[in-house]
Amino acid sequence: MDSILLYLQDMSFYMVLILPVIIVVRVVQIIKAKKKTTVPRELGIIVFFMFLTGLLSQTILPELSVQEGVIELTNGDHQAINVEPFRVLTETYNAIRYLDLWQPFFINFVGNIVMFIPIGFLLPLLWKKFNRAWRTIGIGFLISFFIELLQLPQMRSSDVDDLWLNTLGACIGYLLYKKIPNNFKESFNRKQSG
Repeated sequence: MDSILLYLQDMSFYMVLILPVIIVVRVVQIIKAKKKTTVPRELGIIVFFMFLTGLLSQTILPELSVQEGVIELTNGDHQAINVEPFRVLTETYNAIRYLDLWQPFFINFVGNIVMFIPIGFLLPLLWKKFNRAWRTIGIGFLISFFIELLQLPQMRSSDVDDLWLNTLGACIGYLLYKKIPNNFKESFNRKQSG
C-alpha cells in the first residue's frame, strides 16, 4: 500500500506543477474562441489535463532523484518486455497463492485498470465527439499503446497486458459515464455565445 501512496504523491507533484500552465492555456483559448463555457466544464478540462500529466509523469518521464544536493534524471535499471497476452493473470495468481503477496494484484492488475477509468469517463463528458464507445475506448487504447512504446527506449518495462488492462479501464470509465444522469452531463457542455 505504501508504493501506491508514493505513486499518487509523485503524480500529484506533477499535477500541481502543470496547473498554472493549464489555466493560462484555457483562459487564452476561451478568450480567443469567444465562446461561453461553464465552470463545471472548465474544472473538468483542468482535472483531465492534470490527470494526463500525472499519468505520463509516472509512465514515461524519467524519475527524479536527489543525491547530495544534485538532481538526477534516471530511467529504469532493466528492461522487461512482455509480449505474451494474459501473463499478468498467471503471475498475479501465483504471487497471491504461493507467496501470499498481494502487491502485484493491486499495482499491476487493479492499478492498470483504475488509472485509465478517468480517461474513459472524462473524454465523453467533456467532448461530445467521444460520446461513442469505440472512440473513447480507442483513445484509451492509443494512449496506453503510446505509453508502452515510449517506455521501450527508456529501459522500463513494457507489457502487452498493460494495453488490455488500460483499455478495460477506459471501457469501465465509459460505462460509468453512461450511467450518470443527463442533467449532470449537460452542465459540462459548452455553451455557445450568441
